[in-house]
Amino acid sequence: MRLPSPSWTLWSTTFLLSSPTAAFHAPLRTRQLDTSFDWTAITPTPDLQYHDCYNNAFKCARLQVPLDWSKVTNTTNTTVAAGPHAAIAIVLLPATVPVSDPTYGGPILINPGGPGGSGTQMAMSAGAVMQGLLDVPGTRHYDILGFDPRGMALTTPSASCYGRQFDRAADWLRRAGLPSVGTELGLKMGFEMSKGWAGLCAQTAAAGGEESAFRHSSTASVARDMLEIVDRMHELNIKEGLSVGGGGKNGTGTACGEKPRLQYLGFSYGSHLGNTFASMFPGRVGRMAVDGIVDGDDYTSGAWAKNVNDGEAAVDNFYRTCFEADSACPLRESGDTSFADISARVHALLLTLQQSPVSAIYNNRVYLVTSFLVSESIRTSLYAPIAKYEGLAHTLAEALTGNFTRILSDPTVMAIDTRDATCTEPAAADPPQDYNFANEASINVICGDSQASAGTRDLAWAETTVARITNQSASIGEGWTKLPLSCSNWAFSPPYAFSGPFGSPAPNRNNSSNTPSAPLLILSTRIDHATPLANAYALSRLHGGSAVVVQESVGHCALLSSTSQCVYGIVREYFHSGTVPANGTVCAADCVPGIPFKACPGLTGF
Repeated sequence: MRLPSPSWTLWSTTFLLSSPTAAFHAPLRTRQLDTSFDWTAITPTPDLQYHDCYNNAFKCARLQVPLDWSKVTNTTNTTVAAGPHAAIAIVLLPATVPVSDPTYGGPILINPGGPGGSGTQMAMSAGAVMQGLLDVPGTRHYDILGFDPRGMALTTPSASCYGRQFDRAADWLRRAGLPSVGTELGLKMGFEMSKGWAGLCAQTAAAGGEESAFRHSSTASVARDMLEIVDRMHELNIKEGLSVGGGGKNGTGTACGEKPRLQYLGFSYGSHLGNTFASMFPGRVGRMAVDGIVDGDDYTSGAWAKNVNDGEAAVDNFYRTCFEADSACPLRESGDTSFADISARVHALLLTLQQSPVSAIYNNRVYLVTSFLVSESIRTSLYAPIAKYEGLAHTLAEALTGNFTRILSDPTVMAIDTRDATCTEPAAADPPQDYNFANEASINVICGDSQASAGTRDLAWAETTVARITNQSASIGEGWTKLPLSCSNWAFSPPYAFSGPFGSPAPNRNNSSNTPSAPLLILSTRIDHATPLANAYALSRLHGGSAVVVQESVGHCALLSSTSQCVYGIVREYFHSGTVPANGTVCAADCVPGIPFKACPGLTGF
């Protein structure tokens, strides 16, 4: 079973909104949001006030929270905190039983990653699937609660650097067409373009004054927002008849007067958000499952040394699949003796385009095709190997002949399409009708989280960082370099931040107010090109009693890249009882990628 996705995809259906520089996901296009419900009609409130929405299948709310948590000293009653405020957009898929039912298990908060992913869209597109995965009929039934983190999607204020989408699209095309950062000129041009882009964001933020999201979108602030959501949700449930047994037996802390605890499922960057929450508020963790693990210390240091260490292994798996497919794979030639022959041809193309970009005409426009675009075509396809291997094989086979149409027409690579570069602007609305600023929202979080520890991000830093990343993976490293380079000259250092130490103690009944009620459950695939397996074991060493479950597959995130009844059973039991299996437990995947494409039963949406 797979978490579905909406019309704009990063990771999924509505589920991962990412961007050209999306950190831990395929750069997903984010187009018009679902406008069947009028969010502008909801007045943000410091208590949770839900409104029926989206054909009455969901409940929507805008929770008012302090924009700057560093100025809040009263942690017991934040509802009276002075402004300015943020309005956190929330979509709740209610449990299939009322809160008064003893089988009610409380809310599970979800985060799709990015950063930049929309939790509200994920709840709408994947909430029912998640309930089907996690509920234990007649025993435990959960709400699925998706929220948009600060600066993103329907949460306001928005972290948008541009006034017009035309300008955003034009700048992205200019940046995508720069010479490769593997060349001296390309590195300098990319560095200067990024400096200018950061300056534009600073200029836009200055115009917003104290109401700007740019200084207040740290992962720590989002973690604190999650704590507020948990408290306000519990407060509302008590009013609606929550019984002591409902949720309390499930580790949410509603029994015996304890403070409510977080139940959470986070993917990719969402694993870092979970790690941050558990490290800051260990006594408020009920159940926490994270999938596709980001190394917190590496991320907050801005080093980017632990993301694509398994990149070449993931690419080699694609070439090996192609070689084994024989004539069904258009990349294989009759004289090939191993998958290394296929790899060598593509690598030669990358090196050629790095030194000598070529022009191409597509859709009545002229593009400069660089090694970056070919590398991005490979990288973004690796997020969904089962669905993408066959298409990638055709894309690279055509590119080797000089035909780049498939790359230039792929919105996950180009991050824009022709509609983005028109002068037509959507009607202004608060919250916005279009989530076309996921790139800015993503970079704002990434750069702000590492601002205090990354050091001077000058040209020498850029050279070192680019070399470090491309040495990890020659095939897909270039696309990742756009992330740290985007932080060149970044001006915003959040006043409410957390960079460690990461970790939490093992559950302890004698000290339950300061320890999680259950150890963390940590999931990973065997080969993940964006968050390598080593990160999962590193996270486990930091959180007492936690366990790593390895899905024997390739792709980003176990629950998203393939199906595994073994993994599903472990996750379901964990949320029910808080029990984790032995650390290092291995689960087989039910499906593997192939050429030609072969559907994986139950895998939908991404």
